[in-house]
Formats: sequence, structure tokens, C-alpha cells
Amino acid sequence: MIRFKSYRKRRSYAQAVIIILLAIVLTATSPFYIRPLFSAILYPFQVGAVAIWKTFTGIPSFIGQLNNLSKDNALLQKENKELQTKQLVFNELKEENMRLRQAAQFKTFNPYSLKLVSAQVVSRSSSAWFSLVQINKGSRAGIKKDMVIVSELGLVGRVIEVSLFSSKVLLITSADSSIAATDFRNRDSGVVVGGRPDILIMKYVGVEGDIKVGDEILTSHISTIFPSGIPVGRVFKATKKEHDLFYHIEIKPAVDFSKLEEVFIVI
Repeated sequence: MIRFKSYRKRRSYAQAVIIILLAIVLTATSPFYIRPLFSAILYPFQVGAVAIWKTFTGIPSFIGQLNNLSKDNALLQKENKELQTKQLVFNELKEENMRLRQAAQFKTFNPYSLKLVSAQVVSRSSSAWFSLVQINKGSRAGIKKDMVIVSELGLVGRVIEVSLFSSKVLLITSADSSIAATDFRNRDSGVVVGGRPDILIMKYVGVEGDIKVGDEILTSHISTIFPSGIPVGRVFKATKKEHDLFYHIEIKPAVDFSKLEEVFIVI
């Protein structure tokens, strides 16, 4: 059996080209009163040809515009990141300026009537308890061992080691810290010790006392190191059982040690 190859008629544009050329020639050579007819016939083809021509000639320009837009977008993104960075730096400087102004005001008008030297925390202990910090004042600034460190909010700790330009400070949250303290409301006394970064324990307050949640705890006048009347913290838990001799008292420190930056040395 003879197989016939399927024949698909190929589309040819030769006829259309010939018609367009013929129309152009006839339009140019025909009498003036017939030319409008040929112009009307030729018009759609002219419009299509112009559109196709503009499309092809406009592609390089369009690609150039896309490239320029891409460059502009990259430049705007870079400028936006730079502005964000500048804004962060500005906000940090603004906060630092506010802290320094508050610190200067506290140093001049401190409620403890103490002579103070300002310092900054430059490092912290690697321990999770934040039991030690280092400040940027040392023996050259007249700092000595056991000098007391305070902030605008309350008691911070005491100096335990001094070098020429810096000192190490034992925070009151350290397990090695102990402070003679008094309840401001009822004058019940005890000893405040550390051990956790955000909790202090007040010991040796007899159950016959009257400790309440919210009471403010201050340094006691019987302390041999710390001046009296400096805020230590506030009671947030006070319990006693029937056969206990002492209260179990937990205190929230007056100072947020995780945000400690500026401090004052009592001299």
C-alpha cells in the first residue's frame, strides 16, 4: 500500500507583500480622485507595519529602561539600609545622652547625700549569674577596695579588686554578697544575700515580725561597709510556717542588673 505523506499547506506572506507593494504603486500613479480609495485599502496594512516596526525598534530601549530601573532599585535599597543604620545610631546616641544627663543630675542631687564618682560598666562576668562587673575607674581615680557602688535606682555592690584604670565589682546578686538590711515600713532587720540574678533572699527575720509583700528594703545603719538608707529592693514573697523561727523572704532587686551601664562609686 502506498502511503501518502500528509501535506500541510505552508503559510506564505509573499501574496500580502505583493498586494501592499501594488497598492503603494497604484496609490502613487493613480489619478488623484482614485487615490483616496487605495489609501483606505492600504491604511490597515500601514498601521500594522508601523506597529510592528515600533515594537522591534522599541525593544532595545525597553531593555535599557529595565536595566536602569534595576540599578535605581538597588541604589534605593542601599540608601534605605544606610538610613536605617543611621537611625539606629541616632537612637542609641539619644538614649545614651538621656542616661548621661540623668546620671549627672543624680550625681549632683543624689538623695543619699553621698559624694559620688561616676563610672561605666565595661564588661560582665561570663557566669550566667552576672555576679561580677568591671568598671572603667581604678586606683588612678582614687578607687579603693570595698568602696560601695550604687545607681540611680539603688544598691549595686562593692569593689573587690582594683587596678590602675579599672575595678571589679561584686554585685549584690552574688552568692558571696551579704548586706545588713532593714524593712523601711516596720524596721524589721535581717541579712540580704544573693544567689540568683534577679532574686535576693532576706534571712534571719523572726516570725514575730511583720513583713509584707511590697515592703521596701534598705541598707541598715549597722552595716560596716554600706551606707544606710540605700534601696536594696522590694519584698515580693514573704512566708512563714507554724514551726519556723524565721520568715522566708524573697526580694526583687531595685536595680535591673541586665541593663546596668552607668554606676557611681561612693568615696
